[in-house]
Amino acid sequence: MKKTIAAILTAVLAVTSIAGCANGGKNDNAAYLKDIELDKYVTLGEYKGVTVEVASPEVTDSEVESYLQYVESSMSASIEVTDRAVQEGDTVNIDYAGRYAESGEAFDGGTAQGYDLAIGSHTFIDGFEDGLIGAELGETRDLNLKFPDTYGNADLAGVDVIFTVTVNAIKIKPDFDDAYAASLGVDGVSTIDDLREYVKTNLLEDKQDTYNNNVKNKALEAATNGCMFENPPQALLDRVAVNYDDQMSRVAAYYSATYGSQMTTESVLQSLMAQEGYTGEVEDYKAEKTLELAKQYIMLGAIASKEGIEVTEDELNEKLTSDMESANASASDEEKVDSLDAYKEKVDVEDVRETLLTQKAVEFLADNANVVEPADASAEETSEETEQTDDAAEGESAENAD
Repeated sequence: MKKTIAAILTAVLAVTSIAGCANGGKNDNAAYLKDIELDKYVTLGEYKGVTVEVASPEVTDSEVESYLQYVESSMSASIEVTDRAVQEGDTVNIDYAGRYAESGEAFDGGTAQGYDLAIGSHTFIDGFEDGLIGAELGETRDLNLKFPDTYGNADLAGVDVIFTVTVNAIKIKPDFDDAYAASLGVDGVSTIDDLREYVKTNLLEDKQDTYNNNVKNKALEAATNGCMFENPPQALLDRVAVNYDDQMSRVAAYYSATYGSQMTTESVLQSLMAQEGYTGEVEDYKAEKTLELAKQYIMLGAIASKEGIEVTEDELNEKLTSDMESANASASDEEKVDSLDAYKEKVDVEDVRETLLTQKAVEFLADNANVVEPADASAEETSEETEQTDDAAEGESAENAD
């Protein structure tokens, strides 16, 4: 299910942005937690048993039905109709060729074969789709049309044209019924009721993930607020700044690749600034975030030290092996590495170790937090339901845009 950019940024960055970049390569001049006298830069306050307000995850029937409606609206037309003419709402597969009415010459971009067009979608200029209503299967029609005066192509704006269109196929959507649910190929789903339960389970898993992240974020925030800090060493600030820039780039790439909506590093930062109501300059925002994250990084290191939290060699090697396999999957043959030792030569191993350490410290804070329901839980639930509906609507828009 597609998520808003704000939701993605919150989930991806709020907890993980204090961690290092596991694939950033070696940096021999970096300041690591092991190099820092942590107590010199942080005085820990209350961090174990802090009270945080997070609403328990819950999926309402209306959320399930809203998502099922989204699934139904997204169904593709796959059943061919052969015993009637084209109607509103059909999808027709057509060949078409456009030419100037005055000269009879073809114009650029006006010809295609095997194009699927939803009648009533207003994808083409006025008159094109309506002109195919009533056409029989295999029929060829000439549509005498005129491009709008405001059409983006100046060569066609306000021009009379003729489209010669052949209807190759007439298709409709299948009924949203048990047979359709079974056709999805989802394990354990053979009826609409099964699909309803499947959707509910997945929505609940999404909300559980959000709940877990919210507990971590709020426990981290509460622990941070209880500490007293001195400004971190510049070398650590520089290291955090590089990692933060890298994570902004990765979020932008992830969003662009996943949702087909181009994002840049700067637009990610601007989204975060807007989400937080920050009105300053981008560089000032980055500097403030870098300082905040470096302080949290030191605090988590101090908590890990005090609580005896450590990263074993097995845990480190397991993480590095997973990273190596992911890197090899997308690397060229020349760039692939054939052993863990070779991979360790390419990456910042200590950075990976500290990433795991700080993640363990955050999990410790969450595990030991006193989680209570918000005083105004109903308002929070309404907000979550609205966000879920918005996500489904976004997904439908993206589906139509494709």
